[in-house]
Amino acid sequence: MKKESLYHYSEFSEPFSCDFTTSQIAGNVDFHMHNSHEIYLLMDGHIQYFVENACYDMNPGNLILFSNREIHKAINTTSEAFTRLVIHVNPAFIRPYCTPDTNLLECFHREPATGNLVLLSKEEYGRLVSMAQCLHEAIKNRCTYGSDLTAMTTLIQILILINSAWQKTSPLRTAPKPHRAQAIMSYIDKNLTTPMTLDSISQALSLDKYYISHLFKSETESSIFQYIVVKRVALAKELLSQGHTVLEACHLSGFHDYSNFIRTFRQTTGYTPGQFKRLSR
Repeated sequence: MKKESLYHYSEFSEPFSCDFTTSQIAGNVDFHMHNSHEIYLLMDGHIQYFVENACYDMNPGNLILFSNREIHKAINTTSEAFTRLVIHVNPAFIRPYCTPDTNLLECFHREPATGNLVLLSKEEYGRLVSMAQCLHEAIKNRCTYGSDLTAMTTLIQILILINSAWQKTSPLRTAPKPHRAQAIMSYIDKNLTTPMTLDSISQALSLDKYYISHLFKSETESSIFQYIVVKRVALAKELLSQGHTVLEACHLSGFHDYSNFIRTFRQTTGYTPGQFKRLSR
């Protein structure tokens, strides 16, 4: 198994990726997002996965999906290493292969933090792992004759399998679990574009500011302000993709300070807002 990089690959230049990884910690220990959609299969171990303000307990065989609009982070709930399969898919690459009857991106076109968890049968799990191994080998041996077509057709088969399983999964069986930081996250989500301080959040929730800071950190292993920043960057990405100017995205996403917005956006995504706007179009 390869060691997972702490840095994102170039998601605009790479149409897809597929990796099997084993480690004690996630590759990115903070809330983050991607420019691609993500397919995440836990093969061994036990983790918690936060998606926006929802939290899921994950066991071996569980599959979870993240659209390029959803912020997320994994937390290892034990001291043991966990093994996962992670596939990233650039939606622009897949879109031409969708048909009126088969939308390969359907499972990602939903409200954020809803319908993320997918239940797989043993047969579906085995097929997914087998196809992912084939995809991984085709990507690794990309100079080999036919490897590009093998990778492309295998990825399409994977997306067909995942969408079929997603359509069959009952939301009642995959509902996220309640968690102690939920009220804090919900308040932030509703007031994302307004100035927020620890004092203003604590006053709105009628709780001590040191208490909510400690509670959020103990529950998510991230700070309140790291969550706010990534949520605002995610909103700015959406605004830029919709055609807003960089200045408009700065103010409409709640940053207000232009220099801080440029710096934070680049640190979070690897691109300046201007670069992201051009590449996303």
